[in-house]
Amino acid sequence: MSSKRAALAALAVIVCSAPAQANITISSHATSNMSCSNGVCAPTATDAVLNATDLEAMLASGNVKVTTTGSGVQSNNIDVAAKFAWSNSNTLDFDAYQSIAVDKPIAVQGPGGLTLTTNDGGSGGALAFTKKGHVAFKKLAGQLVINGTSFALEKSIAAMASAIAADPSGAFALADNYDASGDGAYTNSPITTVLTGSVEGLGNTISNLSIRFQKGRTTYLGLFAHVGTTGSIADLRLTGLRLTLITAAGTGGLAGLNEGVLSGDAVSGIMSSKGASVGGLVGANRGTITLSSAVAQISTPNGSGGLVASNGGTITLSHSDSVVPAGAGLVSLNEGIVSESYATGAATCGLVIDNQSDGTFTGQVENSYATGAVTSAGFVCTDTPSAATVSSSYSTGAGGAGFICDLAFGTSVSSAYWDTTTSGTTDGTCNGNYAEIVGLTTQQFQSGLPDGFDPAIWAENANINGGLPYLINNPPQS
Repeated sequence: MSSKRAALAALAVIVCSAPAQANITISSHATSNMSCSNGVCAPTATDAVLNATDLEAMLASGNVKVTTTGSGVQSNNIDVAAKFAWSNSNTLDFDAYQSIAVDKPIAVQGPGGLTLTTNDGGSGGALAFTKKGHVAFKKLAGQLVINGTSFALEKSIAAMASAIAADPSGAFALADNYDASGDGAYTNSPITTVLTGSVEGLGNTISNLSIRFQKGRTTYLGLFAHVGTTGSIADLRLTGLRLTLITAAGTGGLAGLNEGVLSGDAVSGIMSSKGASVGGLVGANRGTITLSSAVAQISTPNGSGGLVASNGGTITLSHSDSVVPAGAGLVSLNEGIVSESYATGAATCGLVIDNQSDGTFTGQVENSYATGAVTSAGFVCTDTPSAATVSSSYSTGAGGAGFICDLAFGTSVSSAYWDTTTSGTTDGTCNGNYAEIVGLTTQQFQSGLPDGFDPAIWAENANINGGLPYLINNPPQS
């Protein structure tokens, strides 16, 4: 396993609240297996609890450091499982051997500081925020440091746009949840400067953003027009987005064009277009998208994608619950890599419209699945030769061919399956059946992993995903 994949897997596990393994948990339970002295709290056993009220009391009188390294004891992760706050100028330092997971709100109500350090001595860890976890700085005088980098705190879209315009390669964080309804409708991307630095959302939400785009104003459209090759956006959520446009190449809720890294981001809202294709999260992806999602109602006459319209980069450990009547559940045009991802919304094609290889780009889909109702094919509509590949994947959606509609000669398909019970069809493609694409009943799916499904990636549990195979590091969210 590569170091990058290991980091993603470790992050996914801690986000999904796997059973505690050598964790310090900030909890409402009584402090146990922790030693706190002179402002430093360290574990006395690999699994330890620090009571949130006790932590607040210590912050009331001075700076506090919580470290996973004790005397002869090494814990791995810090998990914030209870909310807490402080209002003075003191600083809290979380120092983790591997990961920090924020499952409940942290409020810095005064001019205090927060320092977050992951992988201090370990590897494969990351900073993660679950749906209920975020960090709110109530005053911009607070200080935020993540892995040695100081982040400037911004409280609004306008402030973020101004800061990035002044320093595109800087590091910025959204200080708190922000309601954009008072901004009115934007007629262009709110942030037009190419982002070459870092934006950390801290699990915070921008709600009620409205963009009404008219033809001819810009090439790429989204909250961010363009994330450059060195740019990154992490842990930022958009809810209640309304995006309406006539035409614009590269349109997505979070970004029009991504050439950098998007991690832990989420978009929900309504998107409509009279001509252009749309991606729930990103219009055109040429970088990396991981641990991200979209839940959108997308109404367009052309091929759109529930997560991404056009992918020439990498999408991993992500999912879409978007409804895309004229498009694909996850990606419309795939010329890159899609792995360990899934789509559940109704669409023309369950996961991808066109998995394409044109000599320059090669579409690869692996270890993924689609469950939404379809009108053309359960998984991919068109697989174009000769290097395009589909492997270790399945579909269950009813309404079209079981798996692929147009399977081009020379395409590589392996360990591909569709559910004959839920799909209501015994045809794996629009042109009949092929040995590489196998129909299984729901009962057969539930009786064990299909051949070619790696048990290090896939699992089955009667209480998860209806007993059908699910991705260990990207389990269903409902």
